[in-house]
Amino acid sequence: MFFKKVSKITVSSALVFFLSFNLPCQAAANEMVLIPEGKAKIGAETKDLKAFYIQKTEVTWAEYKKVVKDASFEAGAESNPATEVSYFDAEAYCKAIGGRLPTMEEWIKAAAGTDGRAYPWGNEFQATAANTSEAGKNKTAPVGSFASGKSPYGVLDMSGNVWEWVNSWDEAKQYRYLMGGSYFENAGRCTTTSKLSSIPDDMHLYSGFRCAKDK
Repeated sequence: MFFKKVSKITVSSALVFFLSFNLPCQAAANEMVLIPEGKAKIGAETKDLKAFYIQKTEVTWAEYKKVVKDASFEAGAESNPATEVSYFDAEAYCKAIGGRLPTMEEWIKAAAGTDGRAYPWGNEFQATAANTSEAGKNKTAPVGSFASGKSPYGVLDMSGNVWEWVNSWDEAKQYRYLMGGSYFENAGRCTTTSKLSSIPDDMHLYSGFRCAKDK
């Protein structure tokens, strides 16, 4: 599924440069979870991945605004995931706090563990475990609202809520991937391997991100 380029860009090229290189590194409030080194089932393949850290939840509006001072959001949405953020915006934020975006393979391992499960909690869909269209909210939920949907490593919101940018390209290196589905999609589009292709400066109400860092 592809989306046309949109004209609105929340962070200019100059601000991306500023965030990436001029802000002092600071610890993210969002807890980092260690994903150990080892094998992981990525689709039909088994891959060896180095140990890394990934944020326990999606980056919230409150966290995002600490770095991007002019970010605006609805009152009461401080704990909801930051949305309408482009790949470049997400990448700049992660660099500003001393991290990076996870790769698609890292994201899948954090969500599915080593056994390649369909959902973070197992192979059978549970409507109460994720903010998908089946939940009937039709909007983002505060991060961590669906605690029963945690992954084998305790990472939350990796099915539904918002699509998440990852640092991986499609084969033509034209589109970046987003993972995990959103509140807008049904169960079949919110698995641990569900992905969406989009140009890097696209932004939507149903897309966000979380950061990772090397061990």
